Amino acid sequence: NWSNPTREAKADYRNLPYGTYTFQIRAIGESGVWSKPFEYTFTINPPWWLSWWAYTLYGLIFLAALRSFSLWREQKLRKEKDQLQQKVEERTGELKKKSEELEHSLEDLKSTQSQLIQQEKLASLGQLTAGIAHEIKNPLNFVNNFAELSVELVVELNEDINSLSPELQAQIDALSNATNSTFNIENSKLTLADIQANLSKIHEHGSRADSIVQSMLMHSRGGDGKMEPTPLNPIIKEYVNLAFHGMRAGKESIDVDIDLQLDESVGDLPLIAEDFSRVILNLTNNAFDAMRDKLTGDGGPETGYVPRLTVRTKSDNGHITIEIEDNGPGIPDVIKDKILQPFFTTKKGTQGTGLGLSITNDIVKAHGGSMDIDSQPGQTVFTITHNG
Repeated sequence: NWSNPTREAKADYRNLPYGTYTFQIRAIGESGVWSKPFEYTFTINPPWWLSWWAYTLYGLIFLAALRSFSLWREQKLRKEKDQLQQKVEERTGELKKKSEELEHSLEDLKSTQSQLIQQEKLASLGQLTAGIAHEIKNPLNFVNNFAELSVELVVELNEDINSLSPELQAQIDALSNATNSTFNIENSKLTLADIQANLSKIHEHGSRADSIVQSMLMHSRGGDGKMEPTPLNPIIKEYVNLAFHGMRAGKESIDVDIDLQLDESVGDLPLIAEDFSRVILNLTNNAFDAMRDKLTGDGGPETGYVPRLTVRTKSDNGHITIEIEDNGPGIPDVIKDKILQPFFTTKKGTQGTGLGLSITNDIVKAHGGSMDIDSQPGQTVFTITHNG
C-alpha cells in the first residue's frame, strides 16, 4: 500500500533481505492532483556466504565429509570384521585343540580298553600256563634229583672199585671167568662210565627243561610291573628258543633255521622282563606262523625254500635296536596299517584273536620304545628301537 503523504523528501527502509525490488514514488500538489508514479528497480545482492558458489562449496564440503565418514565407517567395519575373524579363528583353534584333546582321550580310552582286554586274556592264559608248568615241575624235580643222586652213587661205586687191591681185582676176574660170567672189573668201570655219562645228560636236559618251566612260570605270573636292569641278549635267546620248542611241540611244526646275531656290546636295559618276554614270544610265533603259511599255502612252497628266522641286536651310541626277520610271504600293503590294530587278524576261524601284535606294540611303547614294520614279498622285519 501507498504510504501517507508527507513533506519529508526521503524514505528509509532498513534490513531489507537480498533480492530485486521496485521502488515507486508519486506526489500530490495543493490542487489535490496526484502525479504519475515514478519507479526505480534495484537489486540487493546476498552476502558471499549465501552465494551460489558458497552453496556449491558447502555441497562439496558435505560430500567430502560424507565420503570421509563413509571411509572411516568402512575402515571401522573392516577392523571390526578383522577382530571378529581373529576371534573366530581363536575360537576355532580352541575348538580344534579341544577336538584333538578329545581324540587323544578317545585313543587313550581305546588303548586302555585294549590293555584291559590284554590283561584279561593274559591273566587266563597265565593261569593255565602256571598250572601246566607246576604239574610238569614236580615230576621234573624227581628226574633231576634222582639223576643227580644216581651220578653220586655211580661216582662212589667207581671209587669203591678203584679202591680194591690188585690182588682182589684179579680174584674177582678169575671167579668171573670160572663161572663163564661177562662181569669183570674193566667192563664194570666202562659200564659205570656210560651210566654216569647218561645220567649227566639226563640231568643236563632235565635242568634245561626246568629252566624252560621256570621261564613259563615267570611269564605267567606277570611280575610286579617294575622296570629293572635286565641283560637283553640272554632274555632274547631264552624266549626265541622257548617259542621254537613250543612250535615244534605243536601239531603243525616246521623246520626253521634260527640265526641269532646278538651284539655282545648290548648290556642291560631297564625292562619288565615278564612283559618284554611276551614281545619276543609274540613276534617269534608270528614269524613261525608266516613261514608255515608259506610252506602250506596254495601252490606249495617255492623250490628250495628253507624257513629262516634271524634275530639281531645292535648298540649304537646308546640306541638299542632289535630286529626279528623272517623269510615268509610278507605282509600285503593293504593290511600293513591294520595289523597293529586290536582284534585285526588274518588267521582263519578261531586260530587268532588279533591281539598279539597290538599287545606287543603296547608293551614296546610302555618301555619307551617304538616298533616299525618293513615288509616285502619274501621278507618281513619287525624293528624295535630303544633310546637307552
